[in-house]
Amino acid sequence: MQVDSIEKNKFKLTFEIGAERFAEGLRHSYGKNKSRINIPGFRKGKAPRQVIEMHYGNDVFYGDAFDFVLPEAYEEASAQSGLDIIARPQIDVLEASAEKGVVFTAIVYTKPEVGLTGYKGLTYEASSTVVSEDEVMDELKKLQDRNSRVITVTDAERAVENNDIVTIDFTGYIDDEAFPGGHAVDFELTIGSKTFIDTYEEQLIGLKVGESKQVHVTFPEEYHAEELAGKPAMFEVEVKEIKSKELPEIDDDFAADVSEFETIDELKSSIRVKLAEGKEAGAKREKEQAIVDKLIDSTHIDIPEVMIDERVDQMMRDLASDMQARGINPEDYFRYTGASPETIRSSYREPAEKHVRARLALLEVASMENLTASEEDIDAEFVKISESYGIPKEKLMTIMADKEKKELSKDIAVRKALDLIVESAVAG
Repeated sequence: MQVDSIEKNKFKLTFEIGAERFAEGLRHSYGKNKSRINIPGFRKGKAPRQVIEMHYGNDVFYGDAFDFVLPEAYEEASAQSGLDIIARPQIDVLEASAEKGVVFTAIVYTKPEVGLTGYKGLTYEASSTVVSEDEVMDELKKLQDRNSRVITVTDAERAVENNDIVTIDFTGYIDDEAFPGGHAVDFELTIGSKTFIDTYEEQLIGLKVGESKQVHVTFPEEYHAEELAGKPAMFEVEVKEIKSKELPEIDDDFAADVSEFETIDELKSSIRVKLAEGKEAGAKREKEQAIVDKLIDSTHIDIPEVMIDERVDQMMRDLASDMQARGINPEDYFRYTGASPETIRSSYREPAEKHVRARLALLEVASMENLTASEEDIDAEFVKISESYGIPKEKLMTIMADKEKKELSKDIAVRKALDLIVESAVAG
């Protein structure tokens, strides 16, 4: 195995797979692919390997054979190199033959130097955790709204008011031409919900059932449909029905109906406690983020672009998983948001760099303070992961790769480093 320095934090590893090991890979590849290969005179999947190689070339099974032998060989080579490799390698095949085996090259990047100018006693602006009476009342009003009764307005003279639910028909025009997606029948709209653009909803206030109006609006410059973005439009709108919300009185009876409490004072006290807990949790997150931002500002790191690329890739995978979990079709998501995979990747780049910079800085703090993951720490983390995914801890420990276990240890060290700098921080 050979290690060559290309530039700062960039190296080339050259390593070999012997003919005997490569032969195992070729046998694996043949077994995997033979059923998909048609050879005249043989039933599908029954052609001998030598015949297939004569027909399609000696390298017909090389691809999957490389995939079979490479992971173990690369892990061994990276360990022998002694390098602190921090990103996926760029693998190439230098030479390959059944008689001699395979020579691979791997372009790898190592952990960059981290220059810390200070990480203890960082200052931050403390967020208030005081809960006001107005905030308690806002929560009560939300609870009141959720328990309201919707009634149909029967008074013909009653006009649309804010917070009403109206049923409308509408058709939208741009330059006197109806546009796709601008028409609906029996559409329910809550006035004041900001569901529609611009002042659309406000312009319906004052209309009675059966009345129509021309509503004039302008589409936002950032509107998801590019053909409409920034353009003025006119909607012909007819009000077909008005519904209003009948709100219950906020009193002891209300508290007893909507909660486990008997009085409104008890309910308000419970709301105050929950709001305070939420504010304290938010203040803790804001404090940590402010301190990490200060740490980043006081740290110099030349980050290899490949590290940022890998973080962006992970963020894209997380987005795809989230959409899948929510049952969202990616094509629908991109159409309705006006985004594309390319624009999302671009928007992810800055937060990805910030994440990488923060992690490297915290790993450096952990190194300087000798903060490491103990066996107890790792075991506790395995317990949490196994409970989260419903996989027995022992099985999880056997299926998790050494690289993933190493990253888990780094995650623990990062959290310990963050706890250290947070504890030493000073409110400004």
